[in-house]
Amino acid sequence: MAGELQDVRMSDGVVLKAKVIGNGSTKTLLMAPHGGPGLSTYKEPEAAYSAFSDKFRILLFDARGSGQSDKKGPLTHARWVDDMEELRQWADADKMILIGGSHAGFLTLEYALTYPEHLHAIIVGDTAAQMSHWGLMNAVKTALVDPRTRDIVDAEQVLRMMSGRLRDFNDLATGFGTISALYAAPPELKAQSETEVDAVLQTTMFPVLETCNAAMGYCLSRYDVRDRLHEIKIPTMVYVGRHDWITPPSVGKAVADGIPGAKFVVYEKSGHFAALEEKTKFRVDVLQFLQESGVPGRY
Repeated sequence: MAGELQDVRMSDGVVLKAKVIGNGSTKTLLMAPHGGPGLSTYKEPEAAYSAFSDKFRILLFDARGSGQSDKKGPLTHARWVDDMEELRQWADADKMILIGGSHAGFLTLEYALTYPEHLHAIIVGDTAAQMSHWGLMNAVKTALVDPRTRDIVDAEQVLRMMSGRLRDFNDLATGFGTISALYAAPPELKAQSETEVDAVLQTTMFPVLETCNAAMGYCLSRYDVRDRLHEIKIPTMVYVGRHDWITPPSVGKAVADGIPGAKFVVYEKSGHFAALEEKTKFRVDVLQFLQESGVPGRY
């Protein structure tokens, strides 16, 4: 099971591609779902979290509708969360650490509300507790005024992307291309970044129109866990990049404030991918958080 992608059949017959890295059957499992359904693949969290494989077993996978997994529905948060639970069982772990950034943070929070008994801790980054109207308006406004995108962005196209109304594959590819520069920290901080975010995005993206539209349209219009955050009683770390364009620090802090005892960390030199841009500090912070929380691991 370790190292190479495996076919894992879900209870409804859908086959997901998944793998576990980090030798050692006694290691604590760390599951890392990817962000951006219909845009991203397992390669994105692999780039961000593979350095933890010396301490934990890391489960990576392409969500249904994304990457090399079956392009079959339902393409909903509830089904994606249930798939994560079935993958935990496949990995033979009673409890695990769950780490997710961006859209994977949404799913991490929803998993924690659905299957808390199977979690040691959660780590969510560059994410939010709701993203419907606020996320749509903020994204369009930012893309129109940021010097990296204002001369190339099509406001109507960004609206279509953020509301799940992209017309075709070309609309998805070109639309994401015009805003992709926003995900990294500002140019004046680029030399301080430990990872070239643009290069990671280019190598981890696998656009799937139907999945992207479902995630950005149907799912985000229904996603709102603000009133339930207080139910999360497990150790939680919330992190965010200071220059995150779509889920800025105020949004991350609202998530942390809603979860009793949550740790909140801001990465001053990062954009939407703090776990990549400040890898060294992120690793130290995560290991310290997990150790102080009493999570089993090789520290």
